[in-house]
Amino acid sequence: MRTPPVPRLVLYVLICFLIGTVIFAASTSTASFGAYNSQWDGTSELRELVDERSDSRIVFDTTPYETANATNTVSVILVPTEPYSANESQRLRNFVERGGTVVIADDFGPHSNPLLTAIGADARFSRLQLRDEQEYYRGPSLPLAPNVTTTPYTQSVSQLTLNGATAVEPGNATPIVTSSELAYLDRNATGNLSAGDELGAYPVVTVESIEDGQVITLSDPSIFINSMLAQPDNRLFATQLVTTHDRALLDYSHAGTQPPLAQALVLLRASPLLQVGGGLATLGVWLLVWRRIRVGTMSDALETLLPVRALSLLPQWLWDRSESTQSHYLDAETLRTAVHEEYPELGETQVQQVITAVLSERPRDEQDE
Repeated sequence: MRTPPVPRLVLYVLICFLIGTVIFAASTSTASFGAYNSQWDGTSELRELVDERSDSRIVFDTTPYETANATNTVSVILVPTEPYSANESQRLRNFVERGGTVVIADDFGPHSNPLLTAIGADARFSRLQLRDEQEYYRGPSLPLAPNVTTTPYTQSVSQLTLNGATAVEPGNATPIVTSSELAYLDRNATGNLSAGDELGAYPVVTVESIEDGQVITLSDPSIFINSMLAQPDNRLFATQLVTTHDRALLDYSHAGTQPPLAQALVLLRASPLLQVGGGLATLGVWLLVWRRIRVGTMSDALETLLPVRALSLLPQWLWDRSESTQSHYLDAETLRTAVHEEYPELGETQVQQVITAVLSERPRDEQDE
């Protein structure tokens, strides 16, 4: 294959860089609690923890709840940013009643309490700031929750480190993790202990049974973000939630916009038919491009992938196929004229020998490509 001229080589590099940038942008997110956000406020590490389970996955809609094997399956819902419809809530309720476990982690959001009501749970989020002036991580708004009841979900967990949490009003649910006795709910939003604020051990994690399943209510979704998983004993608690079940679902169906490429990959993983179709389509495109490279030039292959209108928008110095096209389609008469102009002293017999030599070399060069 002939080496392309420098301007065209620059074009190829720029296109590769552009494709890489688009792929990166389409597969990552900067949204808080985003499964594909690797920054401090994302949950990419939680996603990787779930991915370690062979039968676990991320879901971007609630239909998988209808077909999922609910027994020994846990679903984690983090801070829904939009309400679940009646049909979606019913799918979740049926999932729990069939033996599934649902973890709903929120603090001040308006959509989780209605969801708890719809699936038949008794716990509710108080939506008031939990503070502790004595036992905290970096400040009173990051309180510790050191009172832990031993359950399969809290095995070896000695505390949770919270970050801007609220408390759970348990109702008939069972608290399994609570704050210290010196914590309080900032009812007046003063940022300090004031009149009307009561000291006490407030529940931050509760468990309750509904038919054959369970609902776990967690009053601080921030324990799952990348920067907080490293704090005692948040990662251990997250691991226990996942490993005490055979399968896990990370429910991002109501967590805002997700990266399109990530959604496409999740859909592809869930559909064997799409996997076969996508594989055949990829193979077809590759064979088409490879054939154009073998019999033509890199420009031909690029033209196969990009529409003519898109190519016409590029600067001429980047996309100029005239030289390669002319050399590729030279005929005997064009060569005769060029040789006569360049070497007028040559006779007709010598000119014919040059033309024959040039034309006989071209197929050999193209085959070498």
